[in-house]
Amino acid sequence: MQNVELERVFLLKNLPKDLNSYKPIEIEIGEFSDPNIVDVLKIRKLGEKYQLIKKEGDTAFKRLEHVIYIKKEEYDRIIKQTISVHKKIRYLYPVGNYECEIDFYQNKLLGYVRGEVEFKTETEMKNFTPPDWFGEEITEFNHDIHSDLSKISFEEIKERYKKHDIELTPIFK
Repeated sequence: MQNVELERVFLLKNLPKDLNSYKPIEIEIGEFSDPNIVDVLKIRKLGEKYQLIKKEGDTAFKRLEHVIYIKKEEYDRIIKQTISVHKKIRYLYPVGNYECEIDFYQNKLLGYVRGEVEFKTETEMKNFTPPDWFGEEITEFNHDIHSDLSKISFEEIKERYKKHDIELTPIFK
């Protein structure tokens, strides 16, 4: 499956009050290369689905995404070949006509939360007005911040945001 990924990424100031009424999805992502580049190959466990994903493109806002569904046995063999693995819990939450992927990073990144909204057209993406509970938009430097997520702590990612004049505060659920 191939599709164009149009997205904007935000830190969150607060969580929606009714977030607990949505089902959490456990995600494990293995990277085959440095994830802070626009073109990247990864493997992902998304709930009970297993995928190989290739993303390529010119910008952080727009990339071509190829998804190949694989079997659990294939995932178990291939994940061992990655250079890094990180985990997060995702909630799919409605924001107007869109769906926000709210990601709660786990382990050493506990407290790090961000939201991602995908769009069908560039016009929709440009005209999107974030809700009040969204914080700073980080789309343009999201890939730089996310280098080596499996190896860094919350304090280290906080320092990365500080270089962009953003004060990162932990959010817990």
